[in-house]
Order: sequence, then structure tokens, then C-alpha cells
Amino acid sequence: MKNLQIAALFTLLIVMPLFAGPQGIYYGGSLGQSFIKTQISDIEQTDFKLDGNDFAFKLYAGVRMAPTFGIEGGYRSLGSVKSKASDVTFLSKTTGYDLSAVGNIYLGIVDLFAKAGAFWWDQQIEGWSGKDANDGTNFTWGFGATMRLGQMGVKAEWEQFELPDFEKLSMLSVGLVFGI
Repeated sequence: MKNLQIAALFTLLIVMPLFAGPQGIYYGGSLGQSFIKTQISDIEQTDFKLDGNDFAFKLYAGVRMAPTFGIEGGYRSLGSVKSKASDVTFLSKTTGYDLSAVGNIYLGIVDLFAKAGAFWWDQQIEGWSGKDANDGTNFTWGFGATMRLGQMGVKAEWEQFELPDFEKLSMLSVGLVFGI
């Protein structure tokens, strides 16, 4: 029994540092692809799908307040998507700010994370009635991994934005993070 307790304690001492990560401030930037899918109605109430991808980017900063918990916020552009219906070109451009709680698991040099929070968005629309703008605040969530290379890391993540008129609005990105 005593050998089992010693083995369990030894295993715990080896495994615990894998789940304890750095604390402090970090910042970075990522480039990637946005995925947009929504239903649009024209003046004659004819429906068509706006379904496309575009270049997207984001700049962000965060603070790890505990080894497994932090807060991250940033600015992003989800690109512009064009479509044509009834001889009218429709253009949708979405940008915004986000603030999320982030949960981390540290596995050696790789950090796995999941996050959830709010996305304050602005959407510029050009089409049948000229230019129009929408904005709002909606839920966002995502997950990813970071490979730590000293004080720098390579971060890959997927994020979903739950905007009301979109079937899908998401972003897949890869970037650099500093101060990890």
C-alpha cells in the first residue's frame, strides 16, 4: 500500500507541471480565412445565399490570471464577401471587437485552449438600397493550440460568431503570440 502511495505521489509530481502554464500579459496577431454563409432577400423578395470566404486578420492581447484561466480581447476584420443577384452586386464586410474568457491546458510546449465571450460587430452592406450598416453584440466561441517557442509561440485557432442573420460566420487563423 505504501509503495502505491509513493508511486501515485511521484506520478502526480511529474504530471502536475504539464497542466501549469505561464501567467502574465501576452499579445499577438493572426492571419486566416473567414467563412460566411447567410440568406439574403432582394427588393422583389427573391432569396439567394451569400456563401463565401475571404482573407481575415486579428490583433489581440490577453492576460493569464491563473495557470489555466485568462481573458483575451482584440480587433478583427472578417473580410468582404461579394455576390450578384438580379444584376446587383451585393457586398458584406464585417469587423469588430471581442472579449473572451480563455481556459488553458498546458502539455509540455503545446497549450490547448478554449474560449467563449462577446463579439461587438459592425457590418457594412452595399447592394440594392445603396450602403447600409448593421451592428450588435453576440456570442463567440472557439478553440485552438499554441506551440511555445521561448517567449514566442505559434497559435492556430478556429472561432465561431453567432450573429443573428448568419447560418455560419467563422474564422480559421494562424499567427504569432508574444509574452507567453
